[in-house]
Amino acid sequence: MHALYFSSLFLLSFLNIFAGKGDAEKAETLFVFGDSYADTGNHDPYNETLNQPWRKPYGLTWPGYPAGRFSSGKIQSDFWADILGLPSPISYEQLKNHGCGPNFKKIRQGVSFAVGGSAIFQAYGFPTVSQQVKQFKKLIAASPGFDSDKLSRSIVLISAAGNDYGALSNRRNGSTEGLEAAVKPVVSGIIKVVKDLYECGLRNFVVSDIAALGCAPEIGKKSCDSKYNRIIKLHSRLLTESLQHLRLHLKEISIIIPDMVSATNYIFSHHAQYGLVDLFVPCCAVKGGIRHCGEVDEKGKALFEVCDNVDEKFFWDFAHPTHRAWYALMSLYAYGDNTRGFSFIQGASNAIEWLHSLGFLAFNISLRTAD
Repeated sequence: MHALYFSSLFLLSFLNIFAGKGDAEKAETLFVFGDSYADTGNHDPYNETLNQPWRKPYGLTWPGYPAGRFSSGKIQSDFWADILGLPSPISYEQLKNHGCGPNFKKIRQGVSFAVGGSAIFQAYGFPTVSQQVKQFKKLIAASPGFDSDKLSRSIVLISAAGNDYGALSNRRNGSTEGLEAAVKPVVSGIIKVVKDLYECGLRNFVVSDIAALGCAPEIGKKSCDSKYNRIIKLHSRLLTESLQHLRLHLKEISIIIPDMVSATNYIFSHHAQYGLVDLFVPCCAVKGGIRHCGEVDEKGKALFEVCDNVDEKFFWDFAHPTHRAWYALMSLYAYGDNTRGFSFIQGASNAIEWLHSLGFLAFNISLRTAD
C-alpha cells in the first residue's frame, strides 16, 4: 500500500506540473523569513553555544553532513525551492561571512534570512522576523538587478511556527494560561512583515500557519496534547482574516497559507500509510530523553543516540521534522490529497495550481536526497 500510494502521488503530481504550462516561466527568487522550520544555515557554525544544526548527526539524510538545518535533511525552504526549480536559498549568515560578490548568482535565486529560535517578538534572543526584513532591505539595496519586475516575480516564504507562544509558555512553567492575549499582537506582527515586504515590491507570499504545538515529542506520549488547541484555532482564524483583508486592499498581492496543523494531523492519522512509526519519539535524542541531539561531553563523546530507522520517523529531534516528514508535509501542500479531495492550502487548491495561476512553472518534489 505504501508503494502504491506514492506511485499514485507521483502520477498526480506529474500531471499537475505539465497541465497548462503555456508560456509560464520560473519564479525569479525565493526569499525566506522566519524560524528554525525555514533556517538554511543562519546560526553561526563557529559559535559552540549556537551551532547545534552544524553538528553531527544533523544532515544525516541530506546532504550527508551538517548543513545548518534543524533536521536530518531538507526542510520546507529546500522543498519550496525544488517546487520553483531553484537552488536551495543561501543563508544570510553565509553572505556575511563570505561576502556578496562571490555569491551574487546565488543571491539572485534565493536567500534565507530565517534563523532558528526567531519569532515575531524577542522570544529566545535571536533576530526577530522584522529584523530579518531589515537585513533583506540592506541586502537588496547593495545588490544590483533587483528591480520592481524581478521582485514582483519572486516568492516569499514566511514561517512563524509558534516560538512566541512556546517562549511564553516556558516562562510560565509550561502553562498556556494567558497565551490567548498574545495571539493578536503576534498575528499583527506577521501582517506588518507582509506589508513591509509588499512595500518593497514583493507580491507573492506563502505565509505558513502555526505548527501543531501539541504534537511535539514527549516521553510516554500517545497523542497530541490538546492544551494548545484554543491558541492554534484563534491564531489560525485571525491570520486567515487578516491576510484576506490584505488580499482585498493591496493591489496585485497573492497569498497562500499552508495549514501545518491539518497536514500534520492528516499524516499522523495515516501514519502507517506513510511508513511512519513511534510518532512522538524523535530519531535523535539523549538516551531516555527528548533534547540534546548533537550534544557531546568534554571528551567529544556523543551524549545522544540516533535511531536506525530515520526514514520511519516524523520527528528528528525535540521539535523538528525529519527529511521524510518534511517531504510528506510538502507533498500535501504541493498536491493536496486528490484521492480524498483534501486541500492543505488556504487561498488555492494546492501550491502547484497557485504557481500556475501566477504564470510560474512548478516542478515535482522528490523524496530522493540528491539535488
